[in-house]
Amino acid sequence: MDKAINAVLEGTVGFFWPSSETGQHDEEPERGFIKKGDRGFLEIRTLNENPDADLFSPSEKKRPHCIKALFPEGSAAILDISRHGGTSNIGGRRASVYTYSASTAISKIAVEKTRNVRVRELHALFPGVSNWAGVKITEVKRESKSDGRARSATLHLQSPKEVVAKVGSLSLIVGGYWEIKDKGDRASIYSPVSIGVRASRPRDVKELMSVLVRVQDLLCVAHDVFVPADGGIAILGNDPKPAEFSRFWNSTLMESATNGASGTPNLNFPLFTLSGINGAAGLSRWIRLYEEFPVPLSAVTAPYRLGRMTPSGYLTETAVGIERLIVESKKRGRPAWTGVKPQSLALARRVGSPFAEFVGDVDEWSNLFWNAYNGAKHQPNYSPDPRDVRALASAGNLLLTAYLLQRCGMRKAAIESLFRHRVSYRLRERVQEIVKNPPGSLARNSYR
Repeated sequence: MDKAINAVLEGTVGFFWPSSETGQHDEEPERGFIKKGDRGFLEIRTLNENPDADLFSPSEKKRPHCIKALFPEGSAAILDISRHGGTSNIGGRRASVYTYSASTAISKIAVEKTRNVRVRELHALFPGVSNWAGVKITEVKRESKSDGRARSATLHLQSPKEVVAKVGSLSLIVGGYWEIKDKGDRASIYSPVSIGVRASRPRDVKELMSVLVRVQDLLCVAHDVFVPADGGIAILGNDPKPAEFSRFWNSTLMESATNGASGTPNLNFPLFTLSGINGAAGLSRWIRLYEEFPVPLSAVTAPYRLGRMTPSGYLTETAVGIERLIVESKKRGRPAWTGVKPQSLALARRVGSPFAEFVGDVDEWSNLFWNAYNGAKHQPNYSPDPRDVRALASAGNLLLTAYLLQRCGMRKAAIESLFRHRVSYRLRERVQEIVKNPPGSLARNSYR
């Protein structure tokens, strides 16, 4: 990230111009402070230097579409403003303030010239996912002396061939990015995978950002952990060939759930790769699936953003996702497979032998899963072992994931690999034991 974005995140003072959707703003700026807060959003507090004008209703001030900011380290546009308010204090003991919360910042904005902040391209940078993307950015060649000690090393950096997918009128680009910082004996190399969205004409930031978030969802599913971006590049609509690119920060792409996994995830061994879903074609299908199956996709991807759920909550979200998948599939042609009951069995048979081998007995697993779902809904005293519920829920979520990946073009061999993967190994043993010897607390009931 550049100096301006770092300043916004770490905290800085500046001038702020709240602007409407048409780019209109007061000539006089608000003076205040910006910093990333504990909730992962940008928090702005500015002085209300005319509190008499809105003594009784500072919160009725219309929410701005954008806030243009100028501070000692640079300039930025603050976007996706989710909350605004303030306090009015009369009497000289406390200052009156306006408050704003936002989730996006784009640096290097010409405050005096920019009316509407629109972009032609956004590129999110994801370190560690080159195995998933199938790109090679760096190559090191070493030469040793006769005694085995190092003589020299040559580092070759190159931008790999891009994978380009069409998403409506937008282009989705998976490629490489690299930069070198020559600091004498502490030189450093940064070479993440770049995932970008390009438009033929300037668009609202949200339109391009939503596509990046959906691709990040796929990355999270592929690595079974939240995969954050650690930076981003923006090409503004009013300056398509800048001397220096703007950088951006976005809370959804770059902030993990507060109760999720911490630390740096190991991304070297994904559950599947981009080529495993047929490259650009599969990537395009994944994005389009959000229009067809929003609830099922949320059931699969939300846990990576929201953090660890309770076992019953996880199972319920998964079962609702399966229900909505069946409903939406019926709307789109009423295929025969959707008529099987319970709906978990319908989906299990649709995915086929890879899942059957995973659970051991598809019919028994389906009944246990749906019984746990209906028991939680209809029986106040239903209290199975949470460990059993989580195992059933995890298997159901993996089943839902497999079907969605099938729709993207994943072949049967890759689906089989998904269920055989090391991440699924202990789960498979646990589920098969439950299916083989169902605990009494998971006994069948009459609900379907």
